[in-house]
Amino acid sequence: MFRSPPVQLVLALGCLALTACGDGRSPTQPESGAEPAPAASLAAALASNTWTLKAAPPTSLVDGLSAGVVPDASGQSIVYTVGGRDEEVAGQCAASILSYKIGTNTWTFKISDSHVPVFNSNGVGRIGNTLYISGGEDYCTGSFRINGQFSAYNPATNTVTPKPTPPKLTSKGITGVIAGKLYVLPGKCSGEAYPNPFYCEFEPFRRLFRYNPATNNWATKRPAPHYHANGAGGVIDGKFYVVGGSETTLDRYDPATDTWKTLAPPPTGGAARGAVVQGKLFVVFYDETEATPRRAYAYDPATNAWTSKAKPRWNHPAIVPITWGGKPYLLAVGGSHWFPERQTNPTEVYAP
Repeated sequence: MFRSPPVQLVLALGCLALTACGDGRSPTQPESGAEPAPAASLAAALASNTWTLKAAPPTSLVDGLSAGVVPDASGQSIVYTVGGRDEEVAGQCAASILSYKIGTNTWTFKISDSHVPVFNSNGVGRIGNTLYISGGEDYCTGSFRINGQFSAYNPATNTVTPKPTPPKLTSKGITGVIAGKLYVLPGKCSGEAYPNPFYCEFEPFRRLFRYNPATNNWATKRPAPHYHANGAGGVIDGKFYVVGGSETTLDRYDPATDTWKTLAPPPTGGAARGAVVQGKLFVVFYDETEATPRRAYAYDPATNAWTSKAKPRWNHPAIVPITWGGKPYLLAVGGSHWFPERQTNPTEVYAP
């Protein structure tokens, strides 16, 4: 049975007593220079269709976090986690932005306060070298709410900039980037102040939004044919694929025609996390009440078929594609488990 290394465990347990982990903390290791390429021995250990355990984030605010990737000067991927919460601590309203370098297997606190104080966001999309984060949920008012916050994080300047509120206050969605525009398919909509414009009569949501950074405006596009709260997705050849969550379906959006098409359903359903790697949509399905994933599959758009794949050891709220040493991988980050005490899940890297 896996247990976190002692230092990580101390950090994780120490955070449990705080309402906002990360405040005043120094980086786990200074972040400077380009990400080193993988050592030959370590790269060889990452066999095809396997997951490898890496360092856990040094905070307990890991449930419901989101993640994005920006390359460094050498083209190696730096992963940034945004938002998150500790499900065992009620009422907190802060989550640091952290970065992770796989070459050194180290985490760094970038911003240690509540610039993006949400969990269960609509995901993260990268346009240029800026990460965009929309929607999410929080307890910042003392009670639960769905938050319509929309922000841009610039790793180069380490700053968060507020952006225009989306048309609805939403959460638990999926984000993709096509031709320099952000496509967001939320899963839930807030109804606490309906019929005011930013709220909905019903919580389930399948309306698609597009954000154009050139005009700094949102547009409403054709709604998806199915609901995908807590689903997964990604962009392949300029089309937006969304799968799982509320319904066991796979839908594809074509921005050129503003139309959707329903494709081969996955072999199983439920909450899902995933990303695109090597032109295929890799998806991990899980039960939100369990600590370990149910199944993992890869969808090939060329054959409209699913193939069973190795699953990670733990459930993770974010899975992102990375490049390391010129090769593609997936990185799964965040989440926690109780075996026997609460521990932050180690990061996991997948070699396709």
